[in-house]
Amino acid sequence: MAWDPDFFYDTYPRLEADFAARLDESLAPRDPSVLLQVVRELDLRPDSRAVDVGCGEGTHAVRLATHFGFRVLGIDPVQRHLDLARATRRDLVPDIASRLAFERGTATHVPVADASIDLVWCRDVMVHVDHPDDAFAEFARVLRPGGHVVAFQAVATELLGDEEADELFDVMGVVPSSAEPRVIDDAIARSGLEVVDTIDLSSEWGEWSQEHDGSGGRALLHLARLLREPARYRAEFGDAAYDVMVGDCRWQVYRTIGKLGARIDVLRKG
Repeated sequence: MAWDPDFFYDTYPRLEADFAARLDESLAPRDPSVLLQVVRELDLRPDSRAVDVGCGEGTHAVRLATHFGFRVLGIDPVQRHLDLARATRRDLVPDIASRLAFERGTATHVPVADASIDLVWCRDVMVHVDHPDDAFAEFARVLRPGGHVVAFQAVATELLGDEEADELFDVMGVVPSSAEPRVIDDAIARSGLEVVDTIDLSSEWGEWSQEHDGSGGRALLHLARLLREPARYRAEFGDAAYDVMVGDCRWQVYRTIGKLGARIDVLRKG
């Protein structure tokens, strides 16, 4: 609506406090544990074989083994991640450690035999894949009939401007097309995997993080400081670290205000 001075200076002040109070009420956003709940509802048997694609430091692989008793192979292309994941494994009780292994691999090259996996877990990976078609086809290859994929990723929304996307995606290693919901939908369709559910999380994880520990607001504050005094931080940490920190802060802010959305795809091999 166009600016209306009567509304702005007379009507709006009368309801502003009530409006702000209503905005202080939580919309009960779902938190990251919703992914584990999705897996729980699949009712897979203990000792099911799972692969954690893009396992990072092994956090989610450990949870899958601990919560569900799965035998989990974590794969990642970054050697540092594998080293840290293996170090974590060494500190676990033997019953859990024996269920975990970590190897080099990618979403388009999963080092297991055909039809040998009950669950493919893939979190925060697909936006970095050049060709999602190849990844979902690889997931279909390794799954047993009746096996499932649980895949989480951020997606661009119509609120994210083209210049914002270019600047953010370049420094965060995101393949722009792979952050498009339509591209992911088409890749899934071509894989032959059945869509069991697609859960739209919108800005919920960003809201939950802010309500839980204030991380969204802290990221906004950090971003303001980074943009106000770039020379200060570039001189201390270097240009590359500065650019990554700006990107990471923007990512957290954008997911909180809905410029970045999020989705969970639950897929099944027939």
